[in-house]
Amino acid sequence: MPSPLIWPITTQTPTSVAVEIVSTLVLAANPSRRSAVFVNDSNKPIYLSLGATAVLNQGIMLPTAGNRKFEINDSNLYLGVVNAIAEGGAKNLTVTEGT
Repeated sequence: MPSPLIWPITTQTPTSVAVEIVSTLVLAANPSRRSAVFVNDSNKPIYLSLGATAVLNQGIMLPTAGNRKFEINDSNLYLGVVNAIAEGGAKNLTVTEGT
């Protein structure tokens, strides 16, 4: 994996996405990605899927109200699309991508 000393993160782009009851694109593919952090800022679990349609109760589960985050970094660098789904729909997911 690339060393942050050689391949530094120069830009952080924070966003907020309303995750729906159907699979929702929360981060587009980006060949320049160096990191990404996903935090559930809602009252229902959110499920992430890397490169596939998100499905309730499958994939990477983020519990409610920021109790857990999922991070893409130099130890698990993933450059593809990230989708999410949430029970009840319109649940807030914060996403910060570093390039």
